[in-house]
Amino acid sequence: MIMVPGCRIAEYNEQSDTNWQEIYIMLQPIAKNIVYRYKAPTWLGQENDIAEDITQETVRKLFEYEQKVKRGESVPIHSLLPMMRVIAYNYGKDVLRHDKRVAHIDENDAVTFYFHDDIDVEECATENAYNEMLFSELAREIAKFPPKQKHALLIDLAAHMSFEQLPTPLQKAFLDVDIQLKIYQDMLPVTSAGHNRYTSLLAHAYKRISTLPCALHYREQADYE
Repeated sequence: MIMVPGCRIAEYNEQSDTNWQEIYIMLQPIAKNIVYRYKAPTWLGQENDIAEDITQETVRKLFEYEQKVKRGESVPIHSLLPMMRVIAYNYGKDVLRHDKRVAHIDENDAVTFYFHDDIDVEECATENAYNEMLFSELAREIAKFPPKQKHALLIDLAAHMSFEQLPTPLQKAFLDVDIQLKIYQDMLPVTSAGHNRYTSLLAHAYKRISTLPCALHYREQADYE
């Protein structure tokens, strides 16, 4: 059911300091872009309603997230626009998949459901932008780790990377904080004692990463996917 936008936004604004009217306005063109790029046959003539549904559902999820932040159950949103776009795209895909399942399409009907190439490219760009911001935050935090934990972590990361092509977004994020992952290649310990120390330090380093605000935020965002 489509809620009355004015009433719903007013309700949100009464419960928080966030300008939900502004967020709602920002989301409208994003939602419309999603609808018109998907070109779903069952959405024909209902584009505005579907876009409104995507907009309101995204606002609702963002509002719920904000309430969790206020209760201390989640970390604050550092990059609002990428999160808005990811939630909107994911909800649009969910609606399309649902419509695809419930719609009856004659076998001889040439019209089929499909994801338009343009939106796939835009989704990738959105997710890449979000990941790049996440990598930048992670790299800045890891640079502050205790030296031994940081050293073990960088060795592990380098061991799982290729350095033959242009720097990956993660490699570039570390370069921005003056860390060249390439130099940590082939530095895995060879002795049993060294390997045990390395494994212990690595476990502590990854545990430290799991408590970082940006990592917690990433997991919260992933819940919406």
